[in-house]
Amino acid sequence: MTPLSTFESWSLVLGLALGTFLIRYSFIGLFADRDMPAWLDRALKLMVPAIFAAIVFSSVAIVNGTLGAEVAGLALWPRYAAAVAALIAAALTRGSMLVTLVVGMATLHGLPWLFR
Repeated sequence: MTPLSTFESWSLVLGLALGTFLIRYSFIGLFADRDMPAWLDRALKLMVPAIFAAIVFSSVAIVNGTLGAEVAGLALWPRYAAAVAALIAAALTRGSMLVTLVVGMATLHGLPWLFR
């Protein structure tokens, strides 16, 4: 693969900037003077929890590009325990993000310290 020339690099950066601007402006331009449809509003509200869940799942279950249960088994038990504790905390507090994060992080870092 050959490196990009200066012109190609700047063209790429400007093209990506323009594309990002148009994507973001499309929502402002389309919905500035009117209400969003209910289905789109509902979908956008669920986007952040879905992204957060995907990030958490990948950090819990995927190790070195493969699923942790297949590779490491119980070596990753603090991750699994923290995920379960955070899930229980989220269910009991009806989705309080702060409580869920504190419980998950305390479990993730506290259990290995307790079992030294």
